[in-house]
Amino acid sequence: MRLCTYSLLMLALSLPLHGHAEDSASLTTYAEESATTGKVKAALARDQVLAALDIKVRSDDLGAVHLSGTARSQAEVSQATLVARSVSGVVSVQNDIVIDSPDGPKRK
Repeated sequence: MRLCTYSLLMLALSLPLHGHAEDSASLTTYAEESATTGKVKAALARDQVLAALDIKVRSDDLGAVHLSGTARSQAEVSQATLVARSVSGVVSVQNDIVIDSPDGPKRK
């Protein structure tokens, strides 16, 4: 009985440690995603034309960036892609920014 109690106690103590390791990995991944997203947002904000636009940025831990929002012209959509690609750590850019016209948004 004593061995069984000891074994259960050891198992119970080891479970939170395993979960903590997964949480740490998730936190590291989140930090990498946040850092890339932040760098892309900062680069877009530094661009005189793009700073005034409503562009949303998401990224993953592999360097893939997703842009969405609205722009006034195809030139602005293309510029956003170029700026995002120029950021260190960005591997790919998916640009889903739509052109906002008086008739309503249009796909790029």
